[in-house]
Amino acid sequence: MNIVENDYISVVSGGKVTSRSTAIDEISIATKGLKANAINILGKKLEWESGMIARAIGTTTRTLERHIESKKPLSIKISENALELARLSTIGTDYFGSVKRWNEWLGTPHTQFENKEPREVMHTIRGRELIKRIILGLEYGFNA
Repeated sequence: MNIVENDYISVVSGGKVTSRSTAIDEISIATKGLKANAINILGKKLEWESGMIARAIGTTTRTLERHIESKKPLSIKISENALELARLSTIGTDYFGSVKRWNEWLGTPHTQFENKEPREVMHTIRGRELIKRIILGLEYGFNA
């Protein structure tokens, strides 16, 4: 996981921060609010439908549409969720080797998620933490 091919943090922030930026830089960007059209770009890169990306960051497609139309930045909470999701997707696609395989894993029920798909818990902080912990466990030889 040392070389980052797909830096989704850069995608979702419009290039203002990257996976190598400091936490303070990310906080600054989240506080100002991300642009909703960047969320759509992230969704397209991840090959996710707009409803899935909206749910994963704790909002609705209609809210994203309104923010695109008004050119108003997203809230801090939604922006933070989007940055976390982008970081997780960078880790996931790096480990699994492709967006396709990352999405397949997200859509496969696992015992660690009580036989639910990992994507079903991505909208929560704890869910994203669990997904990350499992991927890191896989990387270092634990079973997921």
